[in-house]
Amino acid sequence: MYAIGKTSEGIVLICQERGHFECVSQFDPRIGSQRTQAARAMEMHALVMHNTPPFRSVPKNYGVMDR
Repeated sequence: MYAIGKTSEGIVLICQERGHFECVSQFDPRIGSQRTQAARAMEMHALVMHNTPPFRSVPKNYGVMDR
């Protein structure tokens, strides 16, 4: 899992387990959304370093949680 933060350099995605980060401004806006590129890079980090499936795997059915 990762957190999203804002610094003077822009938006940063931070791995909560190891402190790995991807800064949005490091990606090329000419080839698509910088945020999407950073999120994909963070997904690859999670897959390679933590053996975690991509974050896109969202259940097709949503349920109501009891509180």
